[in-house]
Amino acid sequence: MSGDFPVVKLEGTKKSVTVGDKKTPVLIGERINPTNRKKLIEQLKVGNIEVLRGEAKAQVEAGADCLDINVGVPGIDEKATMIAAIKIVQEEVDVPIVIDSSNPDVIEAALKVVQGRPGINSTTGEAKRMDSILPLVKEYDAVIIGLTLNDAGIPTESAKRIEIAKTIVSRANALGIQNDQILIDPLALACGSSQDGAIASLDTIGYIRNEMKINTTIGLSNISFGMPDRSKLNAAFLLLAVGQGLTSFIGNPLDKEIQFAIRSTGVLWGEDNFGMKYVKHCKLNAPQK
Repeated sequence: MSGDFPVVKLEGTKKSVTVGDKKTPVLIGERINPTNRKKLIEQLKVGNIEVLRGEAKAQVEAGADCLDINVGVPGIDEKATMIAAIKIVQEEVDVPIVIDSSNPDVIEAALKVVQGRPGINSTTGEAKRMDSILPLVKEYDAVIIGLTLNDAGIPTESAKRIEIAKTIVSRANALGIQNDQILIDPLALACGSSQDGAIASLDTIGYIRNEMKINTTIGLSNISFGMPDRSKLNAAFLLLAVGQGLTSFIGNPLDKEIQFAIRSTGVLWGEDNFGMKYVKHCKLNAPQK
């Protein structure tokens, strides 16, 4: 990366991760999230936090650099569950945590117990959201993910997403939050229902990387919702996004197509020495004869 491009440092109990110092994107594991996961919802409703140990370990063993933690299930004490989830995950793995909640009180409670330097997922360009989240980022020296949506929703055009990104960065900077604490998520709309959704995301990533000099992340799987062969489509989009300058993403570490895309990126950008990580990955995932 160029010298004027900041890097974002996230810290776990022992491991630190730097976003933006190479082309190969940082993978934030998405699986500790009850959205569309019926069994996990059931476990969280009955208070079975122990299930998260296995989820955390499996993701890190598969190659997750960081872990997103979301426990937003209706009817439970989200604050208490989030605190318990962070403690149990950090007992099991040493990678950085990204606190994921729509409730500022839950985020603040999590910030008080998490070890290292976490990410916060997220703020939006909505004034009320920035007013409640950005001061927490400043107080706890965290990393913020800024979503390019506002009170009007998610713009279909890249230009409007870029304006929201600029608003978030400007408000953050005004509070003393530096660019090395910011990740912008240009958002991915399902390409099956939004003809130009992927193009808008890619164009936004390119602008944020090249003109704003800010790191990016994205919820990868949203792009393929409703489409067949979702894993392959996600992987193809990831490669295009990395070409535009994407430096991290939220995805499923257990997805072999995603892992292949990451290993391929390392080889093709010359960041995998003699392609040894790529070769090892291929051998481990070769069909059994």
